[in-house]
Amino acid sequence: MNTGRQAVLMWTGLAVAVLAGVLSFLSWDRADQVAGVVSAVVGVAALGVGVYGALGPPRGPDVQVSATGRATSRGGGDAEVDGGSANTGFRQG
Repeated sequence: MNTGRQAVLMWTGLAVAVLAGVLSFLSWDRADQVAGVVSAVVGVAALGVGVYGALGPPRGPDVQVSATGRATSRGGGDAEVDGGSANTGFRQG
């Protein structure tokens, strides 16, 4: 598990513990009101995170290449080159 996910789990657990502690010291009526507001805020936040996740990762930088030499392909085959390297895709160094 990466550090970012561990931090999210840690802060979520801490928030739940703090909320439970606060609600335990309130009267039932007041705790009900606070829980309703917290539920609404968490619901809106979850919706935002879901939409953000559905949009996917941000695009990487555009890549432009020049003076790459000559690669030849005949009959839908592999790329051929004399004195260098040829590939069928982009390689980032």
